[in-house]
Amino acid sequence: MSGTLSTHESFAFIQARLGSTRFPKKILKPIPEGSDFTFLDHIHRRLKTIFDESQIVFLIPETDEESIQFLKSRGYQYFLGSELDVRDRFRKAAKHFGAKHIFRLTADNPFIDIDSIRYLYEAILEIKEKYYSLSMTGLPLGMGVECFSAESLYYQEEGTDLERHKEHVSLHIKEFPEIHKQYRLSPPHLQEFQPFLEQTNVLHSKLRITVDEEKDYQLICEIAKILETSNPYFGVKEILSLYKSNPKLFETNAEVAQVAFVLPNVQTPKRKVNILYGNPNEYGFGHFERCKSLSIYLQLYGYEVKLITSFDDSEKNIPHIFDIREKEFFVKNSYFIDNLNHPPNNKNACFFLPHPSFPISETLMEDSSFKKLSYYSSPLSEVGCRTKTIPGKILVYAGQLDEIQSIEIDTFLLRFYHEGNEGETPVFQSILRIGGKEPKGPKIQYLKRISYPEFLREMDSSEWICTYFGQTMMEAAAKGKKVSLLGISEIHSKLGQYAASELGIPYLGTLKELNSVHSFPDKTISNQIKYVRDAHTPILNWLNSITS
Repeated sequence: MSGTLSTHESFAFIQARLGSTRFPKKILKPIPEGSDFTFLDHIHRRLKTIFDESQIVFLIPETDEESIQFLKSRGYQYFLGSELDVRDRFRKAAKHFGAKHIFRLTADNPFIDIDSIRYLYEAILEIKEKYYSLSMTGLPLGMGVECFSAESLYYQEEGTDLERHKEHVSLHIKEFPEIHKQYRLSPPHLQEFQPFLEQTNVLHSKLRITVDEEKDYQLICEIAKILETSNPYFGVKEILSLYKSNPKLFETNAEVAQVAFVLPNVQTPKRKVNILYGNPNEYGFGHFERCKSLSIYLQLYGYEVKLITSFDDSEKNIPHIFDIREKEFFVKNSYFIDNLNHPPNNKNACFFLPHPSFPISETLMEDSSFKKLSYYSSPLSEVGCRTKTIPGKILVYAGQLDEIQSIEIDTFLLRFYHEGNEGETPVFQSILRIGGKEPKGPKIQYLKRISYPEFLREMDSSEWICTYFGQTMMEAAAKGKKVSLLGISEIHSKLGQYAASELGIPYLGTLKELNSVHSFPDKTISNQIKYVRDAHTPILNWLNSITS
């Protein structure tokens, strides 16, 4: 990671105007019909899961008085500029807000895919080029976002100031790939749909989830009625699932024409690599989450990455990265993550999580007054606190624990929960449990599952983190939170004891032992260890060594 990006260098700029020729004032129409939630509301709500509100700006023409009044009434941030020269509107906004990286959106796309934005944000944290263009490939029309540097937006040479460049903000960037590095990433969260798409010959981009005409609006409203009840933040995965079950629905706007430009072909040969990760239903979501981020990282360095949960013998000649514990497969070029049969080395194995089978001295390196522990997580976890810590708030991550285990944890936590009172033991003024089964009473806030960026926000705002040995522990420790561990199984109990003795992270005991715990640890983890998110570096070095 370059280490130069702060939370306020990236901005989401949404271009919006009322004067659409084919469908005037569409951006203020309700979705679905009859509601009071407009196009702009949908976009803002989704963007808030990734960005601070100060980083979300609607860019509107100076003459759009109705839009101005609406945005004021909602308290949304906006910037006024030229109606005809949209690129100039973006350039002036970028200079006004000091933006270095820009996510460009349009107000006629209310259902942007949050997961795609997350991975583009992760990619930006790794990009070092001054001039670049970044986007996801193969998304339904209207669900993607494009990114570029402010330097690319400002770039102006002969041939970049034509009339079409004023209306289409980033066209001058795409038309000059020899100047602006073009990153086109495959969405790692959608690879499970590839077999279906190949069998049915459905291209994501043929699905129109954008609004140019009345027929588009009809489809958008129908989709909202079907999907929003269960998940207001539905994305491409839900759209593709809906298409599988009801393809006729998407015929509503299939004939609407879309403006397109012929752009230079910037495709270059890519080296293939497969990442085999533990199926979330069997191994939990930690393996999947970190492998999706690893996929983005490797794609930025020129690799075509396939995420898989089962081994295909016909691809054994392709390099494989295995994040599936101790399972073995016959592959010539293999890299192993957290595999006890392949201890960390400088060749083809590393640990994303430390393990008691290997002395801590072998994984820690002395560095002046502190030790460094290399680990891996999404680059988003290192951006910095997005929200202020709320004193007295504890976040409990319970994963896929059953009802009995969830009750045992809740009963224990409620012993240290006192509304508005102070005592000798830490007082939890609020308890948020993510995962497990729903609590029996109202005192514990509960979320079954949330997106990774939202999870990071909840972690940032919490004073305490209570979980079991795993990815959450590492990220919370790296953030300097007050972390405590539970022994949800025999192996997690051993790992918890190991973390207490070697990492300075308090271990509470097994769930059955919680009755004998009379005080909750009120200390931060040892400051003798510095957690460094660089475990991805040796993987890239290994790939480069075998494919060069």
